[in-house]
Amino acid sequence: MEITQQVQYIINTLEHAGYEAYIVGGCVRDIIRGAKPKDWDIASSATPVQAKALFKRVIDTGIKHGTITVLLDKKHYEVTTYRIDGQYLDGRRPETVTFTSNITSDLSRRDFTMNAIAYNPAKGFADPFNGIDDINSKIIRCVGNPIHRFTEDALRMLRAIRFAGTTGFIICNNLLEAITVLKSNLQNVSPERIREELVKLVTSQNPEAIGFLCSTGLMPYVLCGINYNGNINNVIRWLAACPVAEPLRMALFLYWSGENCKNILRALRFDNKAIKEISLYVEMLHIPLPTTRYQIKKILRLTSPALFENILTLKTITDPSQAQFINSIRQDVADIIQKGECFTLRDLAVDGNILAEMGVPRGVAMGNHIEKLLDLVMQNPELNTRQILLGVPHE
Repeated sequence: MEITQQVQYIINTLEHAGYEAYIVGGCVRDIIRGAKPKDWDIASSATPVQAKALFKRVIDTGIKHGTITVLLDKKHYEVTTYRIDGQYLDGRRPETVTFTSNITSDLSRRDFTMNAIAYNPAKGFADPFNGIDDINSKIIRCVGNPIHRFTEDALRMLRAIRFAGTTGFIICNNLLEAITVLKSNLQNVSPERIREELVKLVTSQNPEAIGFLCSTGLMPYVLCGINYNGNINNVIRWLAACPVAEPLRMALFLYWSGENCKNILRALRFDNKAIKEISLYVEMLHIPLPTTRYQIKKILRLTSPALFENILTLKTITDPSQAQFINSIRQDVADIIQKGECFTLRDLAVDGNILAEMGVPRGVAMGNHIEKLLDLVMQNPELNTRQILLGVPHE
């Protein structure tokens, strides 16, 4: 188990002061799997106040729940006191937290066995729930009764399915049965937390795990009350063929949604940029491919060369039989750009100021005339000169 110098320094500092310290959770799981940890979490018998006194730069991240963040070399490391969670009355978080000096008690509150492993370079592993065996067997299993675990925090149901997507592990049957029973509890979880897990699932290396959302009945709750009307088998196949890019994969996931696309994205609190891009892709997936250069330019005007390329990528995935024709469209796009053919107002040979000097009144009339000119040169590129366009009559 290789850990970074910074993590080793934090552990050594805590131990030299008389406390226990282990790396825990996802970083241990990832190292055992042979993956590089994204974050390093340390659990310690030191209370937040005791831990804070040992380091120069500390942020009170969640001191009420025992967590501080140590800053070393411009990186953040969470240090959390061993704790026992109280009752979960809202299905999201414990009402109280009790600090403990026992690492096993701390691990017993965690969601899945693969996340309930601790490691100390001198002491080795603390693995009271056989998480290492489950990782090696590629099994997702709850710590204790899954009904109890999911009742505590309903997001764990979606996390289980997300982990199946990111790891390729098999979900235990009793865990799936518990999701089926408690699926409606996901309504208690904030849309932001749901969105985060859904995006990780949709962009995972094993998108077939999305099928569990349907088989357990969890999908409508993930989509904030909207029923999923897509062909899940097609969607899974498309996602597997799609580059790992959130907007593209979300568009394929929501391919079926049509006008509901924006409603779903808003309900899940996606930002405006993401909503605009993803809903554009969904809309374009339901529109026939352009057959003329003029139609290509109309799409380019609404999008951009980069977005249009993404649309063509998605079209190829959803209808591979059109691949040859789509490549010809790509060639036309490249030729249009290479020749500098106009498809935006900024490339038009005249602008509002020039037209105003020629007597075109500003306002609606000006806007209508410019649109007319742009449409004209999109159909006839050779007409995009100031002299010709100034000779086009205006109403």
